[in-house]
Amino acid sequence: MPPREAAGADVRLFSELSLEDVAVAGGKGTNLAELTRAGLPVPPGFVVTAQAYLAAMDAAGVRARLLDRARTVNPGDPAALDAASAELRESVLRAGMPEGTRRAIADAYRALGAGRVAVRSSATMEDTAGFSFAGMNETYTNIEGEEAVCDAVERCWASMWGRRVVAYRAAQGITGEPAIAVIVQRMVDSETSGVMFTADPAGGARDRLVIEAAFGLGEVVVSGQVEPDTYVVDKGGPSVIGARIGVKTHRITRGADGAERRVDLAPEAGRRRVLTDEQILQVARQGVAIEEHYGAPQDVEWAFAGGELHILQSRPITTLPPKATRAGTCCSPGSAPPRAWRGAGCASWRRPPRGGGSRTARSWSRR
Repeated sequence: MPPREAAGADVRLFSELSLEDVAVAGGKGTNLAELTRAGLPVPPGFVVTAQAYLAAMDAAGVRARLLDRARTVNPGDPAALDAASAELRESVLRAGMPEGTRRAIADAYRALGAGRVAVRSSATMEDTAGFSFAGMNETYTNIEGEEAVCDAVERCWASMWGRRVVAYRAAQGITGEPAIAVIVQRMVDSETSGVMFTADPAGGARDRLVIEAAFGLGEVVVSGQVEPDTYVVDKGGPSVIGARIGVKTHRITRGADGAERRVDLAPEAGRRRVLTDEQILQVARQGVAIEEHYGAPQDVEWAFAGGELHILQSRPITTLPPKATRAGTCCSPGSAPPRAWRGAGCASWRRPPRGGGSRTARSWSRR
């Protein structure tokens, strides 16, 4: 069970935060907190606040020096950029973590049930208007033990001064002091997982949603490693109105030691359907609830583990076309899929196979 009481300013529970707390918990942290407060099935966790990071740098006497050094970086000089990034990261790691913060994290981790957790950076400027730090800060999975969790938090702090982040801040002319929160969340051993768009991301139809699914961990879908199953759902029922079964060459699982490993799938297994109709509708109902909560179409990450559905993340769909005037317009020739190739299974889309080139996606099997 998640801890019932806050451990202080250094650690905040998901249940104690909302979308108003970006300066405390960062974009990812407040989003997970908002989903939790809405009663959605989010794996439990807590946030090591941005203020904990700033206090740690203050205690070590390096806070002002970090900002001064970052302001001297020339993003057009690769050698100088590398040197500055290495110096900044090393300064954060040497600064370490005050004992009080370490105890607060350890207490919250034990109250979470200990075991394996994901430790994820949540920058306070991430996903804010005009800036995108997506993928620049570190995430660590399968972390177990109090010391290992604290060490991973420190590495997330240091990642805020990674080469890409420092270069991006300099290139964007961002001179304010950066801060970073860190999410600690119970790991989910996904049996099946994927993404869901609560509106057609190609044609803009709001009366349907699109689910992509694969076996194992969802990274194979997000990164395009396999061709996922794609299901289209009419929100009105909801009811499944289309299904295309992808060819899944492999899945990513976690071994007994918690390490991720690739498992190749035999051709017959790779062509097997990932979700039943009942599971599709279960995911779809959560998608409708999430969209209603936020008041806008969402891009949702989900997973089934132990037969239970978990919501892992939700973001607004930022590339949604204008609202379609009628259903079915997603399959207009030449429509561009989101994220370069992923999307709603439209038969007219051409997505690049792993070996390069392009091919037309399989036709839908209509119900």
